[in-house]
Amino acid sequence: MSKPTIAFIGLGAMGLPMAKNLVKANYRVLGLNRSKGKEQLFKEAGGEVGFTLEEIVKESDVLMTCLPFPEDVEQVILGEGGIVENGRAGQTIIDFSTVSPTLNRKVYEKAKEKQMRFLDAPVSGGNWGAEAGTLSIMVGGDKEVFEEMLPLFEVLGENIYHVGPCGSGSIVKLVNNLMVGFHTQAVAEALNLGEKMGVNADVLFEILDASYAQSRVFERHYKNFISKNEFSPAGFAMKLLHKDLRIANELAEEQNIPLPIGKQVADMLKQAVDAGHGDQDMSALCLYLK
Repeated sequence: MSKPTIAFIGLGAMGLPMAKNLVKANYRVLGLNRSKGKEQLFKEAGGEVGFTLEEIVKESDVLMTCLPFPEDVEQVILGEGGIVENGRAGQTIIDFSTVSPTLNRKVYEKAKEKQMRFLDAPVSGGNWGAEAGTLSIMVGGDKEVFEEMLPLFEVLGENIYHVGPCGSGSIVKLVNNLMVGFHTQAVAEALNLGEKMGVNADVLFEILDASYAQSRVFERHYKNFISKNEFSPAGFAMKLLHKDLRIANELAEEQNIPLPIGKQVADMLKQAVDAGHGDQDMSALCLYLK
């Protein structure tokens, strides 16, 4: 059986390395991005570019999206001139973005009307995991479609899970990022308190990293960003973490599930974004607290 032709829409910090890995695995991959500079980088890596959205849909078998905000996902997949409108029976849509399960289910139903298949497949592992092909991928949707697409997922990640029906992958990702938000707030508060009380930040990190306060988020934030005083958004921009916590809180409110800490962290992230830190890495929350 010949390999499918893949369209990859959204060549950002996560999408570009993911699309490159598919090219390395000898798939024909067509890339599309709002910023044409990213398309040029993809072309240099062996990808094909220069398509309109309509053209890329008609040319491909599997349509992958990795976009920053829910409105982007809805516009690209369901909007006028989008994927579903131009799609055909038998095509598979895989969305790696982090959006609400409600939007996932809406896409699933609209795609089904065209006899297209849809999987929500949000990822975790950061751009480092995207580059290394070691992402965790949480997939919601029909099991048989998941199994058919598994070889593609195995190019992109190491920890691949079929969670359940459509929307399930997004629920797990939102829970994951809720906890990432908690840890980010904890790191910012702990370092701020320790430093203001006169403890050297490197010493504080070394001790806490060997104690129960240790976490992967703490290690990531401190080693890659805080210790270097470098908060490039190449990791995960704070405005995106805020977006994810906002969606998690909305989901909880719809189901009447209390998230007292989640609401406070979302509010704090919103304040930091409004103060000008939105395009910095999420670890820059410590700058806002200072």
